[in-house]
Amino acid sequence: MNGSLAPFLAVLALATQAQVSIDRPLQFTGAAVERGVEGHAAPLSADAAMRVDGALLGAAHWATASQTDALITLSPQPALESYRDGLLFRFTAPATAHGALLLQAGTGAQLPLLRPDGLPPTHGQILEGRVCEVLLASDRWILLSAAERGCPPGTLSVQEGLCIEIQDTPGLRFYQAGDRCMALGGKLCTWDEYYLACALFQDQLQGMFNNWEWIDDGANHDHTADYVALNDCFGHQSATILQTATGDTRCCFRPR
Repeated sequence: MNGSLAPFLAVLALATQAQVSIDRPLQFTGAAVERGVEGHAAPLSADAAMRVDGALLGAAHWATASQTDALITLSPQPALESYRDGLLFRFTAPATAHGALLLQAGTGAQLPLLRPDGLPPTHGQILEGRVCEVLLASDRWILLSAAERGCPPGTLSVQEGLCIEIQDTPGLRFYQAGDRCMALGGKLCTWDEYYLACALFQDQLQGMFNNWEWIDDGANHDHTADYVALNDCFGHQSATILQTATGDTRCCFRPR
């Protein structure tokens, strides 16, 4: 008995590893949640059956997008359950967004959404109703559709790769000012960036010399930071940031 079963079992074991050719449509009759083929390998020919991740890999696919706070969620069809580098999606932005964002496709992990240069999308690069294209690369999604050049709306080009807000925002403490710029996808200006903008374009920057403006610069004392340009471009003063000192804010941006 055992001897007669051995050849059959050997053939069965080989069959489970074989390529199968089916000359007619394959129809599943079980419950929808139970239908499927497990252990399906990558296709070996152009007309072979393809897994979901194989179908989505290497070509751009359309996905429906929704957004909650800083998280953009994509719902591709067919549904995606795992990630592989090279996934490429296009979607219509559900809202205008910038700064520190996360993106999730299907039931995959929530990963940072960054520009190709590694920085968060800046103000004006993801606009409601505009088509966006993202590529999965290791532990991040890359926003391929970010504008190559040009300053965000409401900013002025100071020089190549540097933009500054035209209108200042008054009455913020130092850390609030930094958080505001980061949320816009920008940063507080350094002293040299701010001085260059002030010296060249003070007539075009609104609110100049009305109040001290915060810059990204620490003073030579504990818990102090610098703000500048109360009366002219040379104005420079320190403030204790742990107290209630407030100043105006004018963010800088580094577009691609």
